[in-house]
Amino acid sequence: MSLLVGVHEVSNGNVLSLGANSAWSSQLALGGALASCTLFLLALMPALLFCFEVSPWAAVFCATAGYALQNLASGVGEAAALVLDAAGMPGIVVGGTPWLTIGACAAIYVASYLLFIRHVDPKGLEGRGNPAMLAMIVVVVFGIIGFDLILKYVVTGSLPVRIVLYLRAFHALICVFVIIVEVELVVVRQLSSEKAAAERLLAEQERQYQLSRENIEAINIKCHDLRHQIRSLAAGDGTVDKDVLESVAREVNVYDSKVRTGNDALDTILTEKSLLCEGRGITLTCVADGESLGFMAPADLYALFGNALDNAIEAVEHLNDAARRSTSLIVRRRAGTVTIHVENYYDPTASAKSFKGDVPASTKGDPLNHGFGTRSMKAIVERYGGTLAFSANGSTFCADAVIPEHA
Repeated sequence: MSLLVGVHEVSNGNVLSLGANSAWSSQLALGGALASCTLFLLALMPALLFCFEVSPWAAVFCATAGYALQNLASGVGEAAALVLDAAGMPGIVVGGTPWLTIGACAAIYVASYLLFIRHVDPKGLEGRGNPAMLAMIVVVVFGIIGFDLILKYVVTGSLPVRIVLYLRAFHALICVFVIIVEVELVVVRQLSSEKAAAERLLAEQERQYQLSRENIEAINIKCHDLRHQIRSLAAGDGTVDKDVLESVAREVNVYDSKVRTGNDALDTILTEKSLLCEGRGITLTCVADGESLGFMAPADLYALFGNALDNAIEAVEHLNDAARRSTSLIVRRRAGTVTIHVENYYDPTASAKSFKGDVPASTKGDPLNHGFGTRSMKAIVERYGGTLAFSANGSTFCADAVIPEHA
């Protein structure tokens, strides 16, 4: 009897030991699988950056959303296999598991494309992303991958099929939730970009309207002065005052001051700004090789130089010292590049006194509707593969761009 009891105790001890070893092995397998899947997810992001011309935010979106979509399809396939097995068709399940997986993937991918993916504008992934996208990495690792591995290594086979199917449905809901959240983040980013673009367009239209009014007013004033001087000459006694003729010549020269740089678009913007400076008592000095900018679109030239000169004019027009009410522009070729240098004086207490990142902060106190000019300039220069830098030393403000010369 004692021998039987001893054998029974030894047998129970072996069973408990085997059970503990089995549980420990399952935990090790679960941890190893989670670590390998996490590393694979993290490796996907630099791989996407290497293989495609996408931003880091786009890589995060594609990796996490793709992983969620794959887990959703895999989970649906496994749930279908469990249902068929419970229905008494194990032969179909064993022989048709690959077809179940392929069918589930095809159905989920098509449905996801129709419901979510086709509504995503790639432009919404560019530029500054939403930091909330980084939280999706943690959710995917623990909420999707971790949960899926627990179902495979721990739950399936130890719980009733009904409970496993409930857990699989919950896992599918997590996958769908992650996909919806990520698509919403991209859509919100896209809407924010469209709103910012609309605000920039409205601000630019208002600015152009004000400039056009000022130019028309300047022309009207000149015409008014010319009319009075012509009347004075007509009412004279036959002798013409030399000073009057010189005054008329100066007035006419304003309209014959077309800038000629070899680039029609640049000539247009510089002539317009020259007239604006003439009306405001500002000296504009220009030395520009317009032919070197022939590779740039006229609209980009107008926006780049228009914003640069408008900022310079705005900075100097309020200076009391007439000698400092001046701005200069230099455009020239140098070692396979085109350099652009805009320099002007400024009042440190009123303008260009701080930088937001690498661009000057708006001085108008309304960053929502102002400050687009410098960001627009930077975007244009970078679009052509160049760099734009701003600097202020306490008395002068400079904007320097270096753009590779395109063939």
